[in-house]
Amino acid sequence: MRTLLLSLLLSSSLAAVAAPPGYRPPRRFFTTAGQPYRRLPLRVNFGLNVAYYNGDLTDRLKDNTLRVGINAGLAKPLSPHVTVVADLSYFHLKAVDRFPERGYDFSSDDGMLTGRLRYNLFADKSLYLGPNHKEMPVLVFVEAGVGALLFKPAAGQYNQPLAPEGRNMYPALAGVLPLGGGVTLRASQRLAFTLEGLYYFTSTDMLDDISQRGNPKVLDAFATLGFKAEFSLGKGHGKPLVHND
Repeated sequence: MRTLLLSLLLSSSLAAVAAPPGYRPPRRFFTTAGQPYRRLPLRVNFGLNVAYYNGDLTDRLKDNTLRVGINAGLAKPLSPHVTVVADLSYFHLKAVDRFPERGYDFSSDDGMLTGRLRYNLFADKSLYLGPNHKEMPVLVFVEAGVGALLFKPAAGQYNQPLAPEGRNMYPALAGVLPLGGGVTLRASQRLAFTLEGLYYFTSTDMLDDISQRGNPKVLDAFATLGFKAEFSLGKGHGKPLVHND
């Protein structure tokens, strides 16, 4: 009985030394090369954007009127290279015809929901456990995904409003395929800033309500440039423990 009590006491003492009160070892994942890593907490982001239209009326930036939009979203790191991102955005498109003799123009208020995979060109070693752990204040990434666009254009000609083309009814829904990239700057464990540019291929030629009046054989497209502040939802743990085992 005395031996059993001494064993239990010794075990509890060793456990207290090995694991300080409140410490929970991070769950381990492994890269294809066998490098253990942890997943960082979910992040929320809020930001501003400007949008550039490329369609039947023009493909020139100077024909666009850039106005500030807003967005909010979530980002979850899955590995040192891959992060899954979801964004809800509002933006405004406005452009005039590059051919003055036609005299077209349009403006549109648009809402969009996208899901994307973001790929870090260099592994985020701040996720690593062990001697390969390294803080990464800057991350450069490319990304791609899918989404849905709700758009409501109003077309005009020579400063006079035009009726919707054909039997079109707005707002209307279209699919989008975003492609692009950007850079993330980490200010702290809880705060980061991201600048990203995305080009969107769409499933519609009516983004500007100009199709038969313009070029019906080519679908419309647009691009966005956004700046986001990202906040981690996880608790701060100070400097990450480095595991050498």
